Amino acid sequence: MWLVSFMAERKQKTNRNKNLEKIASIASILLLILAWYLGGLRTNNSQTQFFQHISTAGSELVEVSPNLYQLVSADGDKAQAKWVSFGSGVGYGGELSVGAVFTPSGEVETISLLSSKETSSYFDKVVEEKLPENLLGQRVKTSLHVDAVTGATLTSEAYITAVDQAADPVREALYGYRLSEQASALSYFKWLDAAALVFFALAVWVNRTRSEHKVKFNIAILGGSTILFGFHSASLYSASIMGGAIYGSWISGVANYTPFILLALSIGYILYYNRNIYCESLCPFGAVQKCLAKVGNAKSSPIRNELFIWFPRVLLLVTLCLGAYFRSPAAFVYEPFGIAFGMIGGMYLFVLTVMIILTSLVVRRPWCQSLCPVNAMTDFLVFNKNWFKQSRAKKSKARRPMKQDKE
Repeated sequence: MWLVSFMAERKQKTNRNKNLEKIASIASILLLILAWYLGGLRTNNSQTQFFQHISTAGSELVEVSPNLYQLVSADGDKAQAKWVSFGSGVGYGGELSVGAVFTPSGEVETISLLSSKETSSYFDKVVEEKLPENLLGQRVKTSLHVDAVTGATLTSEAYITAVDQAADPVREALYGYRLSEQASALSYFKWLDAAALVFFALAVWVNRTRSEHKVKFNIAILGGSTILFGFHSASLYSASIMGGAIYGSWISGVANYTPFILLALSIGYILYYNRNIYCESLCPFGAVQKCLAKVGNAKSSPIRNELFIWFPRVLLLVTLCLGAYFRSPAAFVYEPFGIAFGMIGGMYLFVLTVMIILTSLVVRRPWCQSLCPVNAMTDFLVFNKNWFKQSRAKKSKARRPMKQDKE
């Protein structure tokens, strides 16, 4: 009797948990849709604010062409009118746009960032290294150029491209030619993207092989992935990459498609095999935690609490909703990857990274067990896949008696 009662109680608890997860799954999707809708209602008046900022009393803004204006002073002397234009560039996290003011002779006078989907920590580094100031005073007769900031190369190039694109209408008005060209999304695919495909294929092979050297092969792939996608390029996918994939920021182009490719391949594998191969064989930060665990002879965490299941799910949902509302998934980064592989990020990320590194010496993979958004994504995909399959099976089962009755 005791065993029957225990099994019945356990089944009831399992059903309650499943119902809770169903409600949470539906609510998550609805919240994401709502956040995206409300974000669309927010008017982007950055261009209007920029016009107000550069205008002086009595001055007039005259449209010369769709992307070129002249700021005419109160005396109406067009020979001394400044040029105003806009441009955009594609960085690590997505597109950024700028507004720029040029002198009558074609020198860069003012640059203002109007919008950005770029990771804030990378852009902060660009500002700290005074890259925008180094562009001021350059003439538009030739392409604008300054050295990229180390550790934020893609963001630097995106900013320079945006200003140079803004300079092009002025260049045409003054000298009769343009220099910058609009790059297509396909032009951003690099050798690193092909490497991601190769490494993922190798990871699949290793996880499905029965070779006696399976563990050694997996260590080799994990080591190569850490060097290539970690320290070399910091191409780990994160909550911001998930948000960018959901909301389509990659459509307008991103400077690094590698994390999007790894994310897409991981999702496909999870949906087909119910396994997260990325964390097992490719995640650079997971590899770093494994190495630290070896050094400190770390033990598995003795804590088993539902908090460590639900908290990362809620954190990921909040991050995705904020990214959808503000149309900038990369602005809400909470992963320590930038600090760990490039020393780029705010103080809170630095403190978090140090805490994780120290904890990794005592507890195995503390980030993976507590805050990692990949686990939350995996749970969501597997649960909804199984729910869908069970629903189809029930419908199919319900149809069979009806067919038999008809016969």
